[in-house]
Amino acid sequence: MWWEDAGAPAAPPQQDLPAEVDLVIVGAGLTGLSAARTAARGGRSVLCLDAGAPGIGASSRNGGMVGGGHRLSIETLQRMFGHDLATRILREAHLESHAFVRTLQREETIACDYVENGRFRGLWRDRDYDTTGRALDRLKALIPLEAEMRPRARQHEDVATDLYRGGTIYLRHGGLNPAKWVAGLMGAARRAGALVQGNTPALGVERSGTAFEVRTPRGAVRGRDVLIATNGYTPACLPHLRRRVVPVPSFIVATEELGAETVRALFPTNRMIVETRERHCYFRASPDGRRIVFGGRAAMFDIPEAVAQAQMRGLLLQVFPGLAGVRLSHSWRGRTGFSFNFLPNVGRIEGIWHALGYSGSGNAMAPWLGHKAALAILGDPEAETAFARTGLPTRPWYRGTPWFLPLVDIGLRAKDARNGIRRDG
Repeated sequence: MWWEDAGAPAAPPQQDLPAEVDLVIVGAGLTGLSAARTAARGGRSVLCLDAGAPGIGASSRNGGMVGGGHRLSIETLQRMFGHDLATRILREAHLESHAFVRTLQREETIACDYVENGRFRGLWRDRDYDTTGRALDRLKALIPLEAEMRPRARQHEDVATDLYRGGTIYLRHGGLNPAKWVAGLMGAARRAGALVQGNTPALGVERSGTAFEVRTPRGAVRGRDVLIATNGYTPACLPHLRRRVVPVPSFIVATEELGAETVRALFPTNRMIVETRERHCYFRASPDGRRIVFGGRAAMFDIPEAVAQAQMRGLLLQVFPGLAGVRLSHSWRGRTGFSFNFLPNVGRIEGIWHALGYSGSGNAMAPWLGHKAALAILGDPEAETAFARTGLPTRPWYRGTPWFLPLVDIGLRAKDARNGIRRDG
C-alpha cells in the first residue's frame, strides 16, 4: 500500500563501482542510508550497497509508526547495565532517536506524511493497569517522557474497541509513510555525495591489509572501513553477524477503503495503536484516513500468503468485530531483526562495523544508530551512544537459521491463551 503512494523502491542508475572508497556500507535501508549521509557530509567517500532496491526490505514494509520504547523492564536494564547506563539507554530509545528523526526530516525537507498524533498502547489484562502505571511513573522519574495512563472507561476516546483493559498514551509519537521516509533518506544520502547502488549484493567481506575487500557480482571494492546495516536481512556471507540477529517476519494488511467517517469513528484521535499481548498487533488509520493498516505476528516464521491473510483477518476482527464484511486490499510482510538481549547495538566485530538488532522498532532507532555508527567511523566524539555498550550476544546453538521460531510461536500463542482466560482481575 505504501508503495502505491510513494512509488515502489527503485535502484538508482548503475554506475561503475569505485575500486576503493573510505567506507562501504552493506545494506541501504534506514540504517545504511542515514550512515551514508552522515559519513559523506563528514568528507568521506561512501559506497552504500543493497542486494535489492534500496529500502525494499523492512524499511519500507513496516507499519509506519515512529516514537520510542524499550522491551526490557527498567529493573532488568538497571540490573544489566547499572542505573546511569540504563537511564541513558531509555533517554536515547524514547527521546533522542525520535528528535533526531524529526530534525533530519526538517533539514532534508523529507515529505513522508509525518503526523505527531500520539500512540495508545492497549493493555491485555486488568491487573496490568496498576503495574504499568507504576512502571510509567518510574520511567518519567528518569526521563522527561510525555505520557499518561488511559483508563478502560476512556479508551474509546482513542480506539473504538472493547478488547483492551485501558492503556498508556505516548503523546509525542507519530506516524508516517515508511516508503516515502526511506526514499527521502536515500535522496539525502545521495545529495550528500554518497554513491548508492542497488541490486548489488555483498558476496563476502575479507580483510585486505589495513582495509577490507567487499566482493559483489559487479566486482570487488576496497574500503578502509565497512559498516554492516542489514538487520533482519543479514546474509550468510556474514556469519559472525548472522548468528547474532534472529530474522522474524512481521505481517501487515490494509483494508479496502472504508471512508473517512468510518475510520475516524474507529480512531477518534488518529493515534497509532499497539498492544501488550504476545501476538503484538499494531494498527492505525492510513495517512489519507480512508483505510486501516493492521500488522501483527500472524506467525514467528514465514507462512503461505493465504494463511497469513486468514490469520490477520482474524486478529483484525478481534479488535473491530464490526468489520466482518470488509475486504482486505493489500497484504505484505517484512523481516525484523531481533537481538538475543532485545537491544540494538553499534560496534565492531573482527574489525567490521555494524548497527543492527532493532527488535521491531526501527523507524527512529535505525537512522539514529546509522548516524552514530558513521560518527564513530569519522572519529567524532558525538558518536557516543549507550547502544555501543549493550553488546550483541549470540548462543552456541544458533548459526543464523532460526529453526526454533516455530517452537517460540507455539509458546507465545499458549501464553496469550492463558492470559486470555485470566484477563479479568
